[in-house]
Amino acid sequence: MLTEGQIKYLAKVPDDQKMVVKPFNPRGLEIAEQIIANIKAVEPKLEVMLLGSLPLRISGQEDIDISAFCIKSEQSKHVDNFKKVFGEPTSYGNNSIKWSFIKEGFSIDVWLTDPTVETTKAQVKVFNLLKNNPKLLKEYEQIKENAKDLTCKKYQTRKYEFFNRILGLN
Repeated sequence: MLTEGQIKYLAKVPDDQKMVVKPFNPRGLEIAEQIIANIKAVEPKLEVMLLGSLPLRISGQEDIDISAFCIKSEQSKHVDNFKKVFGEPTSYGNNSIKWSFIKEGFSIDVWLTDPTVETTKAQVKVFNLLKNNPKLLKEYEQIKENAKDLTCKKYQTRKYEFFNRILGLN
């Protein structure tokens, strides 16, 4: 079962976009560490977290997902420092600001995001469940491995269903 927000997101994913799953690449961790250090240099008090498959050391899309946590009402105080490091934001959401770019072949998303929002809380909870439960992590990696011949939309649907199940939403 999918949430309303997940259904809305999936509607934006092109039907013919194919999944690309690559083996874990430790170079991504080095790049992520550099980016996090750059954030900490301008915003030392913000909590910054590397999320997604990379810090779990499993196969993925060679993407780097970094979240810097800040409540929505405080984000405007920090956005100029992020602009110094990453330039203009790529997008503004209801509760977050996003910068996207490519570095050494890795697709990178840096988020200034509100940690009190349910979707952010769920994302962090899923990450911690996977990090601390080898059985769930193996199941998740299997979903990724089995996605090699799927469309992005079909993979994302399976991923959301798995996340919702481990969060107890189904």
